Amino acid sequence: MATINLRNVDLNLLIVFDAVYATGNISHAARQLALSQPAVSNALTRLREHFDDPLFVRAGRGVKPTLRSQQMIEPVREALRLIRQQFDGDRSLDLGSYKRTFRIVIVDPLEAMLMPTMLREISAHAPQVTIESRPPWNTNVADAIIAGTLDLACYTFPVSAPGLVFKTICPCDHVIVARRGHPKIGATLDAETFLSLAQVALIPELRGHTNIDRDITTRGGNRRIAYMVNKVWSMPGVVGSTDLVTVMPRRFAELMAPKFGLQIFESPIPISPQDYHMIWHEKNTDDPGHKWLRDTMVKAMQPDPAPAGLVPAAAAC
Repeated sequence: MATINLRNVDLNLLIVFDAVYATGNISHAARQLALSQPAVSNALTRLREHFDDPLFVRAGRGVKPTLRSQQMIEPVREALRLIRQQFDGDRSLDLGSYKRTFRIVIVDPLEAMLMPTMLREISAHAPQVTIESRPPWNTNVADAIIAGTLDLACYTFPVSAPGLVFKTICPCDHVIVARRGHPKIGATLDAETFLSLAQVALIPELRGHTNIDRDITTRGGNRRIAYMVNKVWSMPGVVGSTDLVTVMPRRFAELMAPKFGLQIFESPIPISPQDYHMIWHEKNTDDPGHKWLRDTMVKAMQPDPAPAGLVPAAAAC
């Protein structure tokens, strides 16, 4: 890789460069930095003159980096990280005035379990923080985190890529769910009855993220899938108002059961547990705001004295 000389470059210009690279859009970078679009464009002009390179060229509705920019981005981000670390190392975060939008990907079951507690925490202590949840099925998590367009992901498996860090949040096991008073289910559910019943399931590309189909098939079972959905959130309403059954993460099922009149059964066919993981870029590990977000989300998964009517979080998901 070519050596990048960052001497005599205004620090504010590097911040603009990082934002434009991360967002791929001058208007979005301006919004992120709370600057006007002309101010960002002027900063890019100065950078282009300094490095004698266009740095970004038009692509669709945004811009894409030149080869020179691609060579520069890691040294620039490392320099900014070191500077921020020096300034932030001994400074506590003033949550009352802290203003930031975090863009995250979070799978449906975790959203139901984690975000209500998280949002209560934000409302009480960090009122100017906003969480923007991006669709997990339409996001290349690794690329988005590396590019800086995504701050954090909570996913069903660790994403491996240079520069990414992951932490296991909690284990997840699965249960069978049916409506209360299902005409073909008694006090317990056996494998033969389970496999004979029509089921709701995720679409194939999402089911591939779980062990459910693999484990049932390996043990000689074959599910009768009558309806496929693209999000777990759709399952409780369908199951609660039909004779279809489904397989859900235990914690999610426990939260949804009283709201939709559901009954929970242990799976008669063993389904191996999985883990949920939190994923972020190593450049954000020491960022005080990002660390607060991660710590608060992990804390939100712990047993908590929730308001009346809410089920407190369990150790497993």
